[in-house]
Amino acid sequence: MSSRIHRTLRIALGFAVLAVASSPGEAQYFGRNKVQYQTFDFRTLRTPNFDIYFYPEEEAAVRDAARMAERWYARLSRILDHRFEQRQPLVLYASSPEFQQTVTTRGELGEGTGGFTEAFKQRVVMPFAYTYEQTDHVLGHEMVHAFQYDISGLGRAGGGLEQAARRFQVPLWFTEGMAEYLSVGPVDPHTTMWLRDAAITGQIPSIDRMTRDPRVFPYRWGHAFWAYVGGRWGDAVIGQILKQVGQGVPYEEAFQRILNVSLDDLSEEWHTAIRRAYLPLVADRLEAREAARPLITQRREGGRLNLGPAISPDGRQVAYLSERGFLDVELHLANAETGEFVRTLVRGT
Repeated sequence: MSSRIHRTLRIALGFAVLAVASSPGEAQYFGRNKVQYQTFDFRTLRTPNFDIYFYPEEEAAVRDAARMAERWYARLSRILDHRFEQRQPLVLYASSPEFQQTVTTRGELGEGTGGFTEAFKQRVVMPFAYTYEQTDHVLGHEMVHAFQYDISGLGRAGGGLEQAARRFQVPLWFTEGMAEYLSVGPVDPHTTMWLRDAAITGQIPSIDRMTRDPRVFPYRWGHAFWAYVGGRWGDAVIGQILKQVGQGVPYEEAFQRILNVSLDDLSEEWHTAIRRAYLPLVADRLEAREAARPLITQRREGGRLNLGPAISPDGRQVAYLSERGFLDVELHLANAETGEFVRTLVRGT
């Protein structure tokens, strides 16, 4: 999914809590406590493998999305060596604000959520993004989750959901990183930026830390890890590892079985590969403090986040975003020579 706060998929526990917390009265109104500003007249488009739910306002684009979905299904079923036994539901919304009104989930959806895949019903629910490129990426990412749930048995009716939930307990870097790698490919500018910075500063996280530390972003680091595995052993091993985990093998043991290397050793080998790839690129370059000096810092101006600097046409002032105030990120102005705060240009709420 596009956003998470838990480090490990504890699906069985979450399902149990939901079942206990929902009284009969609440169940009667499931999904109806969310504000809806529109009524959506959903239709169904059937393709060889999908039931796509859409409404007339997005009809012009839905056939393009259908082609994207079938293309992703062909790619992923080949890579993961798995085909769905049931048709895959795909619910499409025309925009993010309309997507946030969905009653397919009880939870509130923020603006940063690009889509989600339900573990048990295996529905992919998402809006069209600003571009077809973004839409294609999100659709591919969520389709990987659908494959993960189907392989584990979570998404199959009558597949023993409780047993599947107990079996399929993996860290977020495992699931989200796999979804990013298989939908983006091995090279991504954001992941590359993270890897280069970590190599320079000596802060590449171990796999153990990726699993335990919530500060380690699972999407980027998981993407980097699976790109290393796929590049070294081939993408076919990804499906093999996933199937082992889906059968109840602990993910650490699954790597050992398929790759014949322990996860600790694999972590060290991955780190070595990162350093070899990125350190030579910066060996003959100056560090920031050698070429420049700190201008706007937390020590001098109080803000921990100082972002998006823009120099004035005469070069004397710089506008920047900072949370130096108490509540919001605001737009400020400073002297470009000294970094001294001048005034706030745009205040927050």
